[in-house]
Amino acid sequence: MGDSSSQKDRILQAIQLLKSAEGSFAPEEIQKMEAILYAFAVKFLKNKDLEAIKEAIAMTKLGQMIWDDAIEKGREEWTRIGRQQASDRYSRLILLLSKEKKEDQIIKAASDSAYREELFQKYGL
Repeated sequence: MGDSSSQKDRILQAIQLLKSAEGSFAPEEIQKMEAILYAFAVKFLKNKDLEAIKEAIAMTKLGQMIWDDAIEKGREEWTRIGRQQASDRYSRLILLLSKEKKEDQIIKAASDSAYREELFQKYGL
């Protein structure tokens, strides 16, 4: 077998060939071939050579799809975290008001978001 830099060059050339052949093959086939090339790169190249392959793949449709998936997963995770934090914040407010025997304020906070925000500020939540 050749050295890793020649393997890197061959993989980069193959990626370039795929880019130039995008009109000749179905997009799904191009994506499969790009995925195979990336798998070869991960298996056979060292980290410094892998970086060049990563950059070349990032400029392909597969790279864009991977990027888009990562962004979507990040959004979903932040949405989940945000909802959990909002729920925890609301629960703490209810517990504080209940401890102070302010049931009427609990009811008002549940139905009036502006009042609820005032209470969040008042209690430092």
